[in-house]
Amino acid sequence: MTVTQLHPRRQTPTEAQPAPARPVYPLGWLRGLAALFVVFFHAYQNNRTGPTSVWPWSGTAHQLMLGTDLFVDMFFVLSGLVLWLPVARAAADGREGRPGRVLLYRRLARLVPLYFTIVLIVWGLTNPVWPGHWQDLLTHLTFTHVYSDTYIFWTDGPAWSLAVEFHFYVLMALAVPFVNRAVRRTTSRAGRLAVVSVLPVLATLVGLGDLLWSVVLTDQDPTNWSVWFSPLSRGADFGIGMGLAVLAAAGVRLGRPARIAAVVVGLAATGVLVMVRPFDSNATEWWHPLYALTLAVAMSAIVLNDGPWPRILDWKPLAWVGGLGYGVYLLHEPVMRLVGWMGLLPAARPGAWFMITFAIVIGPSLALAWLSSRTVEAAGLRMLSMIDKDGRPRDYYAHLSPDALEQDDSEEPARA
Repeated sequence: MTVTQLHPRRQTPTEAQPAPARPVYPLGWLRGLAALFVVFFHAYQNNRTGPTSVWPWSGTAHQLMLGTDLFVDMFFVLSGLVLWLPVARAAADGREGRPGRVLLYRRLARLVPLYFTIVLIVWGLTNPVWPGHWQDLLTHLTFTHVYSDTYIFWTDGPAWSLAVEFHFYVLMALAVPFVNRAVRRTTSRAGRLAVVSVLPVLATLVGLGDLLWSVVLTDQDPTNWSVWFSPLSRGADFGIGMGLAVLAAAGVRLGRPARIAAVVVGLAATGVLVMVRPFDSNATEWWHPLYALTLAVAMSAIVLNDGPWPRILDWKPLAWVGGLGYGVYLLHEPVMRLVGWMGLLPAARPGAWFMITFAIVIGPSLALAWLSSRTVEAAGLRMLSMIDKDGRPRDYYAHLSPDALEQDDSEEPARA
């Protein structure tokens, strides 16, 4: 045994170390499930009738249908969790995480190609006379349509949530350098976890503060869409998802009884919230952070666990739909508009007829989402090969550098 083995060199907490193997959580199917419910609700919404837009159902059934907007809050919680988890893990381990630009670039490569494609095609088809509503196009391409009461739902209604997410992608990317700097200066693990908890706490507090301002202090008009669907209004959703990431990175793990309790309590509380939610006042907006919290409790059974997970979460049809969730979410409204223009949708009427609309729309939406995953989205992901893991432009000719060639020459006799 050598002296080096007896007395290994002490490593500082922030010294570069290989990241340990991490569990891959089976969460993708949640996005697919959420996308299907969003399509189901929009088919329901599309079947309102009369000058006052009467909903197809009433009573408990209608209350349940309106509650499906909780799946949008689920999207935000999942995004906060997935994006902040590697940052939190690196901080907990005392490693310097990847640069913020890598986080931002990876998300843009995943989401922007399909988003821009849909926006440009739909806008071009619905604005055949130049210059058309160029403000609508400009705000959508810059993710600023959420600040316009006029254009927020134009071109592709669900795209408002992508604009909200984009704001948080930028916020997280800007925060990463500060987190890395603070981690380098912090020697204790508890201190590093405190550092990485700052942004989740701030996002949650700012989101709740925005709701306090808009619901209680100013009682904003219900049609001020740019207030109710702003990035600030969903700050608590992202903060809660990021907080769950910090708990996972901190090593919090739930035993089997606690996981069962988390699922039961989280889903039951979500169901109660759906049934008691008021829709006759602005107070209904408080339900979004409440949904985020109860959903996070339910998801903790998966996230605060290193596996194994129930086999149903790896069921291939469920996983397949989950992989297409983003495409289905963005594509279904243009599909619904197109088949409606072609006269293929049933006339709006009360009752369960909207399910026919759903059946007609979901097939082409899944097909186009699958095609997009193989073309547009795949091309975007290939853009990731243009940078290395530190976010620097990849050098495709490193093997031709003088140093590399000199090393090859020096090794030639050994190979011979």
